[in-house]
Amino acid sequence: MKRLLTVCITAILLAACSVGTKWDNPMPEDGFLVIAHRGASAYEPENTLPSFELAEELDADYIELDVHLTKDGELVVMHDDEVDRTTESIGKIKDHTLAELKELTADEDKDEKVAVSGRNEEAYEIPTLVEVIEEMKGDIRFVIELKDTEQYFGIEEKLVDVMSEYGLIGTDSKGYPKAVVHSFDEEALKKVHKIDPSIPLLQLISFDDGEEAELSKKKLKDLLSYASGIGVSYEALTPPFVNTMHGEGLAVYAYTVNDAEAALRLKAMGVNGIHTNEPDLLDE
Repeated sequence: MKRLLTVCITAILLAACSVGTKWDNPMPEDGFLVIAHRGASAYEPENTLPSFELAEELDADYIELDVHLTKDGELVVMHDDEVDRTTESIGKIKDHTLAELKELTADEDKDEKVAVSGRNEEAYEIPTLVEVIEEMKGDIRFVIELKDTEQYFGIEEKLVDVMSEYGLIGTDSKGYPKAVVHSFDEEALKKVHKIDPSIPLLQLISFDDGEEAELSKKKLKDLLSYASGIGVSYEALTPPFVNTMHGEGLAVYAYTVNDAEAALRLKAMGVNGIHTNEPDLLDE
C-alpha cells in the first residue's frame, strides 16, 4: 500500500513538473513573426489595400487590421471608431452606412503622409473586411483586432461568420493559423472563444511607462482559459516574463516595434514576433 501511494505521489509530481513544458498552442513556437501593423503603414496610409499589398510584397508573415461595424451592419477596416483622423469627414463609423463611408478617402493628408504607390484615389477608399480578404488571397495571414466592441452589438458573431465563410479558420500549408483575433477587450475575446474555441486569440495588454510586464496568478489562470498568447508593449517586456509565459504555453508578441535594434533584442529575448509599421525592418 505504501509503495502504491509513493508511486502515485511520484506520478503526480512528475505530471506537475511537466505542466507548461509542451508547446500545445496553435501559434508557432519557432521563428520570429513579423506582423505588419495596419499593413505597411510606415509607407502607405494605414488599413488600406495598398498598405496591405505592400506588406505582402515585403514578406510580412501577417497583416494586422482593425474592424468596426457600420450603421448597416458591415465590417469595415479602420483603426479609430471615428473617421476624423484619416478621412476628410467627421463622425462615428457606427453612424455611417457603408455607402456613405465609400464616399470618403482614407488618404491621411492631414498627417502629411505621402502614398508611395502612386495609386489613384479609389485605391484608398475605406475597405470592408471581405474586400481585404478577397483582394489578399494567397499566402498572407491576418491578425484581426476587435475594437470598441461596446458600440457594436453582435460584432463577434459577425466576425466569426466572415472568417468561417472565407476559410480563415484553421491552418495553412505551413501549419500557421490563417487568422488570429486579438483585442484589449477581454470580454470580446471570450465571446469569440465561446462561439468557436478553435480560433487563436491574443490578449493585448498595456503597462504604464517604465513598468515591467507582470501578471498575477489569477490573471494568468484566466488567460489560459481562452488565449493562445498575449500582445504586450515592447518596452515592458523582460526575459523572465517571456520565459514565464512560454512556460505556461503562451506565445508573446511585442507592439509596436519600429526600431531594428529593439526588434533584434526582442528576438534574442525569445519573443515570438513583433507588430511593426515597417515590415522590412530587419531586412539587410
